[in-house]
Amino acid sequence: MHASGEFQSLMDKYLTNSITATEKELLFAMIRSRQHMPTLEKVVDDALGTPIEVNEDTLLREEIFAYVKAHNQPVKKINHWQRYAAAAAILLLIAAGAYYWLQPSSKAPAPAANYISTAKPGVNKAILILADGSSIALDSTGAQQLQQGGTSIRQQGSQLKYDVQSSAPGVSYNVLRTPRGGQFQLTLPDGTKAWLNAASSIRYPTAFTGKERRIEITGEVYLEVSPFNTGAAENTPFIVVSAHQQVTVLGTHFNINAYEEEGATSTTLITGKVRVSAGGNAGVILAPDQQAVTAHNGTINTIPVRSVETSKVIAWKNGYFDFEEERLSVVLRLLSRWYNVDFEADPAMLNLKFSAVIARSSQISEVLSLLSATGAVKFREEGNRIRVY
Repeated sequence: MHASGEFQSLMDKYLTNSITATEKELLFAMIRSRQHMPTLEKVVDDALGTPIEVNEDTLLREEIFAYVKAHNQPVKKINHWQRYAAAAAILLLIAAGAYYWLQPSSKAPAPAANYISTAKPGVNKAILILADGSSIALDSTGAQQLQQGGTSIRQQGSQLKYDVQSSAPGVSYNVLRTPRGGQFQLTLPDGTKAWLNAASSIRYPTAFTGKERRIEITGEVYLEVSPFNTGAAENTPFIVVSAHQQVTVLGTHFNINAYEEEGATSTTLITGKVRVSAGGNAGVILAPDQQAVTAHNGTINTIPVRSVETSKVIAWKNGYFDFEEERLSVVLRLLSRWYNVDFEADPAMLNLKFSAVIARSSQISEVLSLLSATGAVKFREEGNRIRVY
């Protein structure tokens, strides 16, 4: 579905109380991105009959929002007042910077944050390192093609694609690496698609040969593995190696978060089936909506498996942050990698928990304003760092 059509559909569901929690989170992310303001204004105008300014009386908006919260029950038919209340709730969301939807919400809003950071949200950029050690800078404006043995490599904007045209002796390995504040997409020689988050890398051959397809990753990568048959009776296994584990798969969609600073590697299965192994053990097999967590320290006897909401795990790929009851330490690491900034916080604050859905296209000033609106934290820029207090 086209983005504007999806936004309209989510708005309709919101105004009739038929929206799911996941859909609501996506709607709020789209609202915060401000890319659908004309559609939003039309929906609100249609609901109210006459336009309403966002800077209308604050007490009135809060009273209306309290009504919506108190009467938030599913209904088959929405009347004029309920539609008015729902529309006003959206206006409140925009005007108040999503204050209600951030946690902890029991505290009063903090004064305006004291920072003027010029840090920008991440963009599509990466470095391609060829087998001979030479490197090529890639960004969303690039369009180039080169030949490496029997493989054609083509960049078109934010995507890099490998196309094996003929077999060639020997195997060459390339590395695609994103910096902090960067992301990129890659189509591997077998047709597998990979999305690299900020500060991540993939090492891979220019052509897959032999009985397996093996790549190495760091950071966070989302993969849609293509079935691949080299003439044998079965598909050639696809193996993803990171510093602390190995994932084996035949054809599936999954996400691996292997940042060293996170202290554990998380493998989340979207569709299909994968085996996650580490430390020489037999490993575990994941079903869709399950996540395996491999600790980076200590002996691994068993690998814990838990059920997760996969939309939150791959929110980064879809263009937004989605964290629920997430510790401040984790939130700051996410922001640090995407905006390429460093934070300094009192250790006593790092276990504070926050919930929010925020478009990754948002300016960092908008994100920090949302967090500071909870009253739990404040931010101040000091040199090239942002201090949290």
